[in-house]
Amino acid sequence: MAIAQLTDSEMNAQGVVSLPTRPNGDFASGGESLSATELKERFDRLPRYIAARLNALIAALNADPADGEGAIAGLILTGLFPSGDPGHTLSDFFSDVLNGDLAGYLSVGARSLSEELSRKEETFHPTAFTGDELTPTDLTEYRCGTISSLSLSLPEDPPPAFCCLLVFDTPEGNGSASLDYPEGIRWTGDDIADGEFLLFGERHYTVFLWYDGAWEASVRGVDL
Repeated sequence: MAIAQLTDSEMNAQGVVSLPTRPNGDFASGGESLSATELKERFDRLPRYIAARLNALIAALNADPADGEGAIAGLILTGLFPSGDPGHTLSDFFSDVLNGDLAGYLSVGARSLSEELSRKEETFHPTAFTGDELTPTDLTEYRCGTISSLSLSLPEDPPPAFCCLLVFDTPEGNGSASLDYPEGIRWTGDDIADGEFLLFGERHYTVFLWYDGAWEASVRGVDL
């Protein structure tokens, strides 16, 4: 239920403005010649209406964020447009976080990571990779399986629009997998802390790596 402010027309209908200054006087002096019962009804109407609004607000505050419109989070616009929807709410964001669907929030150049991932089947060449040292080539998707360690090197003199994908899983236990990479990569996305990419156990990672004058990488990580 949307929680809106009381409008002037609602307050008039509830009798706020129309309460007479002299309830038993004539109209010329600001009265309406109300009976005691009519006057009590005027005073009683608005508090009941406000109480109903307050109950709706409390219900929204207590609702599960997954309830969408029924929760207070469903009433707060984020200003984020991962799917081009100006009505995107905090509840929508919570739902995407719980589902591990954050690729639409990560930018890759002028597009989102989700848009780039949707295009990858048309442009990327899937390649199974089982080694522990990798220097990627342009427009290649490296499917590394479950890794224990991987050393990543960057190609020299990459083309201006160089991009590639690394897809891998990590085994159970934090610290059971390691990824070594050169300095200078600007990381964004999941499991990034202080500009560093941290691997956690039992996760499926998709790393989009590209060069636009500097090396950039966006990470999407979801639990297995």
